[in-house]
Amino acid sequence: MIGGLIKSNRIAALAGAGFIASAMAVSPAQAADLGGDCCADLEERVATLEATTARKGNRKVSLTISGWVNSGLYIWDDGVASDAYVASDNGTTLGSRFTFAGAAKINSDWSAGYNITIEAQQDDVFLQGTNQNQDDSGTNLSVLYSYMYVKSETYGTLSLGKQSQATDNISIVDLSGTLFSGNNIVFEGNTFLLRNGNGNGALTTTTWGTALGCSGIGQDCHGVPFNVVKYETPTIAGFTVSASWGEDDFWDVAAKYAGQFGDFKVAAAIGYSEFDGTDAKVGGFSENQLFEVGGSIMHVPTGIFVSSSYTDFELVNFAATGGSVDTDSWYIKAGVKQRWNSLGDTAIYGEYGQYNDGLNSGSEVERIGVGLHQWIDAASMQLYAKWDHLELEGASGANAVLNGNELDQFTLGGVIFF
Repeated sequence: MIGGLIKSNRIAALAGAGFIASAMAVSPAQAADLGGDCCADLEERVATLEATTARKGNRKVSLTISGWVNSGLYIWDDGVASDAYVASDNGTTLGSRFTFAGAAKINSDWSAGYNITIEAQQDDVFLQGTNQNQDDSGTNLSVLYSYMYVKSETYGTLSLGKQSQATDNISIVDLSGTLFSGNNIVFEGNTFLLRNGNGNGALTTTTWGTALGCSGIGQDCHGVPFNVVKYETPTIAGFTVSASWGEDDFWDVAAKYAGQFGDFKVAAAIGYSEFDGTDAKVGGFSENQLFEVGGSIMHVPTGIFVSSSYTDFELVNFAATGGSVDTDSWYIKAGVKQRWNSLGDTAIYGEYGQYNDGLNSGSEVERIGVGLHQWIDAASMQLYAKWDHLELEGASGANAVLNGNELDQFTLGGVIFF
């Protein structure tokens, strides 16, 4: 899961309020006493305060604070108009966030823990409503994850709460580590409007996100974690299997593999999910089936890598039309990752994708792009530059006027971890 990109570091800080309270608790006689045990008493008090700071949570359960900030400059051209926006956020799946996480050891085999992740969505040009007419889409904080778990090294992990379901972003498998700049989900321009192709080029109310369909995003068409109970097996010979259930008759199963054969690293994942109920999270569809598969391979000595994915999303009984939609997509990214400078690794890649049947049967959005990704190890930072091009064809019926729409996008961005 993309949440796996977070790098954790302990916060070692002494709480000032706690220190003052501790000092006030010392009686006047003790405060004036400069005898032999004054230092031992002070050291004991300091040790007590340190044991209850954010670095350790409380005496039994740890607390780790971590996260990242992701920002960029977004330049777009839809063939009629163009502009540049400053993006405080780079898409919901990889938006800026901070996490409170921790665990406690029960015995040599069992442990328990928790995760609370808060995501900042600020003027997000990639998903939250920004388009050709507005460069701001509002600011808010939202709870991305809030769950607890019990884990056994022998039997696996059981978790409960708002979290990534077993198949959440399961098809995004990429050994290059360039997910911040490019993956199979199209966030850039998602809420940008398509133009009328019958001469006048006026903006319509149909978005690129509609034309792209739900392919590659997830069961709810947004990739947002659900309230579920999830079980994941321990890793055995590189394999893990997981399943989850929740949100009024949602369930899914998934399997992952990671390993190395000689000079080649390989990773793969596959998942299937179903929803059968009524829930606003799934966009008015009362029955959905989603199949996803992804894989990645890297030749370690040269850094050459290839990543690909395929999704098929069938949505039945759409509330708006009473009909059904069956969308699918496939995506491939290939490039090279090497340490060509002292700052850190550099990756260069190209990507291609097709997103089918989002508007109607036969409609197709073609995507091509290139990217440059630079790691700066000393600052725990990544910088990236990316261009991609979207083009719509095959729209029919009332949607035929949308054929020929194109969108060029250039992103300069960066992410820093803490």
